[in-house]
Amino acid sequence: MASSTSGLGPPLVIIDEDRQFSRWLRATLEAAGHCVHELTSSPTSGAAIEALDAAAVVLDLAAPELERLGVIQSIRRASDVPILVVTARAEEHDKISALDAGADDYLTKPLAAGEFLARLRVALRHGRARHGLRGGRVQVGELSIDLLARDVILRGERLALTPTDYRLLALLTRNIGRVVPHQQLLHEAWGPNARDPHYLRVYMARLRRKLDPERAGARYIVTEAGVGYRLLAELRP
Repeated sequence: MASSTSGLGPPLVIIDEDRQFSRWLRATLEAAGHCVHELTSSPTSGAAIEALDAAAVVLDLAAPELERLGVIQSIRRASDVPILVVTARAEEHDKISALDAGADDYLTKPLAAGEFLARLRVALRHGRARHGLRGGRVQVGELSIDLLARDVILRGERLALTPTDYRLLALLTRNIGRVVPHQQLLHEAWGPNARDPHYLRVYMARLRRKLDPERAGARYIVTEAGVGYRLLAELRP
């Protein structure tokens, strides 16, 4: 394990088996004012990250797929920290598997420093929004969701949501900024035996229209093709 004391606030953790890229990544992050820790991948990565109180994890593993996904799942079981996967693997299957396992974002090499830092800033904002949810309430633009009171307010008016609408929105809210897989949404809304994605598409389209009639909810809920849906922590322009 290597570490750096530069920067302020919780550290960013790098788990990367590409030493050359890891040096570039560390230099990029430290130049932007971040404190950086480097960890080796292992089944205990999640516990180590929780102990560090990390702000985000940048993960790039050359290991077989099951091992890579195991590291993501280990981190996710221990912590709600944002996970950015940065890899040379550009196949859609790899992206879907990583997001489905709990990653927040998936970036492919070669990667420009400006794009990486922008995506990191978004992930950090999502992480702060999830941290703020410990009080049960989140505000996104003109949309206010209070999970404790089960209230959804848009522009000062309480939205009339069906129980299914609310269950879907509540699950997205608890995972704000992170992709929620189709099957998890189906299970939440219709039970463990639900399999038909058609119901989900219909209900999600209706929910998005209720949240944003002019733009069918595209400013609040985005579709991650082949994976699921994501509630944004900030309004899209």
